[in-house]
Amino acid sequence: MCKSLLYKVFLVFSVSVMAACSNSAIAPETENPEFPEEWARQGDAGTVDLNWLDDFADEKLDALVAEAVANNFQLAQERARVYQAEQSVIVTRASKLPSLDVSLDGSRRQFEDASATAIASDSYNATLRGRWDVDIWGRFSAAQKAAELRFAASLARMRLVERNVATATASAYFNAMEAKQLLDVAQQRLNNATSSQEIVASGYRQGLNDALDLYLARNQVEREEANYALAEQNQSEAVASLQRSLARYPDGEMEIPDELPVIEAPIPTGMPSELLTRRSDLQESWLNLLASDSDLASAHKARFPSLTLSASYGLATRELNDLLSGEGTAWTLAGGLTQPLFQAGRLKALEQQAFARVQLAEQQYLDLLYSAFADVENSISRSASLQQRFESFVEAEKNSRAALQLATEQYQRGLVTYTTVLESQRQAYDAVTQVVQLKNQRLQNRITLYLSLGGEFATDY
Repeated sequence: MCKSLLYKVFLVFSVSVMAACSNSAIAPETENPEFPEEWARQGDAGTVDLNWLDDFADEKLDALVAEAVANNFQLAQERARVYQAEQSVIVTRASKLPSLDVSLDGSRRQFEDASATAIASDSYNATLRGRWDVDIWGRFSAAQKAAELRFAASLARMRLVERNVATATASAYFNAMEAKQLLDVAQQRLNNATSSQEIVASGYRQGLNDALDLYLARNQVEREEANYALAEQNQSEAVASLQRSLARYPDGEMEIPDELPVIEAPIPTGMPSELLTRRSDLQESWLNLLASDSDLASAHKARFPSLTLSASYGLATRELNDLLSGEGTAWTLAGGLTQPLFQAGRLKALEQQAFARVQLAEQQYLDLLYSAFADVENSISRSASLQQRFESFVEAEKNSRAALQLATEQYQRGLVTYTTVLESQRQAYDAVTQVVQLKNQRLQNRITLYLSLGGEFATDY
């Protein structure tokens, strides 16, 4: 009978061991996705230069990015999350190790005997207790692995936020430069409209121009004054946005360079498969997927027997001073094997929840992966389009300026109407505005492409 019972226990134990060794729930095609050998938009081949800030060769920009990384509030929050995740690793690791605690208890009990005499008794206990939940199936190890993976994911997320802060600062920096240049263009348009009004007013007083031309000239001045006020506000807001990224007070007052740079060198884009090792958001998503898979393993193993070992050593006396004498000692040593039998489906439901979280994390990873490919492809395509548009508008600016000068001279000689001058002014300054905006758009797309490729930059953290 005893042998039969031991055999059954051993059989249950063996089956539990095999069942507890569960495989990963991550699909093989997710672990080893297939990538094209090159980008569809034919990006510039070569090794990606990760230190993207060097490309701009701007010491002021380098200093601003360093300031943002040091002071930005979002990045400070991520550093706190990293520390929190690090402590979670310590908590889960402690579950695998024995615990030890000591207690000191004292009590007084009083009662009356048959003669109504009050009798009091004291008792004091000092106990040292130890407990160890033996990690038979690796349940606690799986939980620890999940915590370590989430800690690594939090580090990857911090690097991602750090990059985002750096790129957002660079983007705001160039936006502020664009706003400053557009304010200068608005000032030029206002000056030109004012000069034209003076020419028209002088001709009107001499009887050479119609009243309609004077009204059109005045109207143009009013419009350009309104446009200048708007450009001034945009410039103030652009500077305030940059200051916000730097954790400065956003008063809109800050020294900004006058001219946007023009960078012609292409960006090497490498191969699509390299994104997995460079982009922090993909690394974070993948590590979270692995952590969810470890959580599933831990939830699966929670359905199998658990072995607990416990021990205690204590002293019990009637006098507190006698505790130091070492008399009245007692100790216990115990072990227990517990198998969950009925919990109304709770453990199975927890395992299914963990499985669903793996599926969710897997789809989130795949969605992010293909979004990353799209980001790079679109940035490569946009680079060529912006280059072509920029070159066309540079030529358009030259032609429209010459046309404006010619129209003004012909109007003064009475060869064209004033509406021709107004249209020439509009085309000339619209072309100037487009050139400034395209300079910034090319810089912004360059930053976006670097970020899409997983570009790094120097940091002390």
